[in-house]
Amino acid sequence: MKKLLAFCCLLFGLSAVAQAAGDAPTDVIKDASRQVLEVLKQDNGKNTKQIRQQAEAVAVPMFDFPRMTALAVGLGWRQASAEQRAQLTQQFQTLLVRTYSATMTRFKTAQVDVKPNPLMSNGDRDATVKTTVSLPGNANPVAVDYSLNKGPQGWKIYNVSVEGASLVTVYRNSFNEEVRKNGVDGLIKLLQNKNAAPVAAAPANKGNG
Repeated sequence: MKKLLAFCCLLFGLSAVAQAAGDAPTDVIKDASRQVLEVLKQDNGKNTKQIRQQAEAVAVPMFDFPRMTALAVGLGWRQASAEQRAQLTQQFQTLLVRTYSATMTRFKTAQVDVKPNPLMSNGDRDATVKTTVSLPGNANPVAVDYSLNKGPQGWKIYNVSVEGASLVTVYRNSFNEEVRKNGVDGLIKLLQNKNAAPVAAAPANKGNG
């Protein structure tokens, strides 16, 4: 499940190229899924690092990292100063890219089915696009929901849920605990330490949301 989140994060990011294909959030995800698979299929075992860097370069601009970070930090975000928020956002962005890019190429044979009729809210500025991801050898497709917000620069992604397990909620559990123990600066330090260490697996889910 955690590795599938990696694939979904990259799929989000490639929405940047998909903007020209259509303004509907489903069009963005459909085109992104096609493009991400095309990128991953170029991996031949010798160019994995290059493929990963290529994907990251396209993906990063399409994330709404401040919103993702605010959701992941939760109550601690309200306590944080502008400088602390900037540091949290940068460190969380680095953590996500390092954690999830490492397993991208394992999903080059995945198939993505984007469902029609996204769930719209907030005056059609927010959308939830439902998809299923099928992997060879797995009998049951996995349900993946994409949360997008439309701003001045188009649709950007701020969350993903795999079988009901929300990416930002997974991180929020541990982040809130760290803020309670050591404050916002303690969380910043924790993220800095994680980013300075060898890449580890994504955190295990402690609840749905």
